[in-house]
Amino acid sequence: MQTVTGVIIRDVQVGDNDKIVSVLTREIGLIDVTCKGAMKITSKSSSSTDLFMFSKLCINQNKNRYYLNSAEPINPFYNIRLDLEKFSLASYFSELIRYSVLPEQPCDIVTRLMLNCLYFLDNGKVEHRMIKPIFEMRFMCELGHLPALLGCHICNTYEADTMYFNLHDGKLTCDECSKVGEITNIVALSPKILDAIRYISLIDYKDLFKIKLSIPDRQKLSEITEEYTRLQLSKSFKTLDFYKSILLQ
Repeated sequence: MQTVTGVIIRDVQVGDNDKIVSVLTREIGLIDVTCKGAMKITSKSSSSTDLFMFSKLCINQNKNRYYLNSAEPINPFYNIRLDLEKFSLASYFSELIRYSVLPEQPCDIVTRLMLNCLYFLDNGKVEHRMIKPIFEMRFMCELGHLPALLGCHICNTYEADTMYFNLHDGKLTCDECSKVGEITNIVALSPKILDAIRYISLIDYKDLFKIKLSIPDRQKLSEITEEYTRLQLSKSFKTLDFYKSILLQ
């Protein structure tokens, strides 16, 4: 038996009484845990294995499968469940993780990122529409897709009135060098947007959520990080489509 702490990022009911949860843990990475009897009204582990719960889990491993022995809640992030927009955004983050993170591989930093995002979604201290681009860009960096942000990849210019960001390879090109040849998958960045991308990608975690942008700049940044994520992973996500449909209502 071992004890892990983690956040529930998926739960699937199996039969009438059981469910399987995907847990992003600090200790052993992403795992699936079978929770016998968790759907029963009398189950002591029911609430501790709900979606987006941060819990302490005592688990047993048998034939390469994990089974829940007991569970204790740490933080329920209850307010996320009361807001459909926040809930759908957290679901999008969860789908990104389940698609990108290999099972049972060390991912303490990704766990920290997810927990921080859930914390600020829950308490409302950071505008939740700002949390989306923060998660997308920093998550890509943690997966190894850190953009080349030091300057133009041709002439090394650090900043110009307009810099171009290649959404495919993460390279920057200054306005002058962009005229040299045809470049695809590029988007123009204002100095403020470029500074925001640099900040999110490189800043220490304790300051990550202190960034502030105007609504137009935040929306532009969100479009860029969303497309960068899609291209790096070569996949579209249904949870993102649902989240965007909520915004249109």
